Amino acid sequence: MQCPRCKVENADDRRFCAECGAPLPIICPDCGFANQPGVNFCGGCGAALAPAPTEVAKPDGKPAPQAAAEADRRQLTVMFCDLVGSTALSGKLDPEDLREVIHAYQETCAGVVARFGGFIAKYMGDGILVYFGYPQAHEDDAERAVRAGLGIIEAMGEANAGIGKQKEVTLAVRVGVATGLVVAGDSIGEGASEEKAVVGETPNLAARLQGLAEPNTVVIAPSTHRLAGGLFVCDDLGPQPLKGISDPVRAYRVREASDAPSRFEATAERRLTPLVGREEEIGLLLKRWDQAKDGDGQVVLLSGEAGVGKSRILWSFRERLEDELRNRVLYYCSPYHQNSAFYPAIDQLERGLRFKKDDGAAKKLDKLEAVLGGLGLPVPEIAPPLASLLSLPAGDRYPPPPLGAEEMKKKILEALVAVFEAMASRDPVLMVVED
Repeated sequence: MQCPRCKVENADDRRFCAECGAPLPIICPDCGFANQPGVNFCGGCGAALAPAPTEVAKPDGKPAPQAAAEADRRQLTVMFCDLVGSTALSGKLDPEDLREVIHAYQETCAGVVARFGGFIAKYMGDGILVYFGYPQAHEDDAERAVRAGLGIIEAMGEANAGIGKQKEVTLAVRVGVATGLVVAGDSIGEGASEEKAVVGETPNLAARLQGLAEPNTVVIAPSTHRLAGGLFVCDDLGPQPLKGISDPVRAYRVREASDAPSRFEATAERRLTPLVGREEEIGLLLKRWDQAKDGDGQVVLLSGEAGVGKSRILWSFRERLEDELRNRVLYYCSPYHQNSAFYPAIDQLERGLRFKKDDGAAKKLDKLEAVLGGLGLPVPEIAPPLASLLSLPAGDRYPPPPLGAEEMKKKILEALVAVFEAMASRDPVLMVVED
């Protein structure tokens, strides 16, 4: 954002110019229109705007912003990411080449962090400090941080194929993640060095755990493991002595995401307490299931505020049907795949077909054909669109049909419906679409 007074470019989230202190235009969050400071409604769409900050005179005569909002206590997940071997790189590369490499590494990390809703608090040379849970909190911040760490490691492979190959270097990272109580919100520094400070042991613990990590691995604290460990395959590293931490800390190395389809499924087996006071809701679901068994299909919408127990009711309902439920289709929507409308279908198919990470495309196609054939469906007609949905290169087995995007989408939907109808023709089907 350009200052109207001194023409200096400022970060989009600033309210006052870092150079001269002048109030910056107010960008409407709805339409993006740049409004003059002091207006209450957007000139582009008419939406109400937040009140403009008040100028306060500095000793040098320049205007200064109002005092920052009071810091608050909150639980925060902190991720510390460090580039491996940066000192060796500085001795090998020309300073300009090193700058390009560091810039590419930072951009790669920033893209992944943004995808998982993190906030980059500070770049420290080749280190990056990231907050999950501040300034915007999510119910799954610990999970987001670990997924971001794994995502950065995966993205380093793409960076090595680009800038790494060009500069003849190999980039690798170490990632540490910790969760705990902090005091957040104080602003320190000015201008480009300004940052939102977080005070507490958690940032230090994340940095120390990063030091334990091998190249291209993520190490997490026990607090993070308690919140998100069920969603990942982890190796227990045992208690580790850490500099500046009084007692040894048990650390966990994250290998990969687990097969659990959702956070609730990952923790349900070991954390659930007896369900009390939901017999009416579960009874209604059981009645609707009986109607479906009699051939009268039913749709039930289960809605409520986050945390009131919707997933818990569904889990108990499925437990009641354990002895008779043969066909279930579980669609779990994900905030990490909002750009893929078919993600829940892809995820369910991969789980239902029991795809393994080391299965090749040919073996996956064999599994798909076996299931379709077992359902009595015409494999040459149904398999190609589903193979396309699963991004399976069919090669000579199923030459790609000359269809446009909309036609292929229609074929995929028809194939999915055909599968469900074939399943329902044999036994009742319970389909759950969550979130």
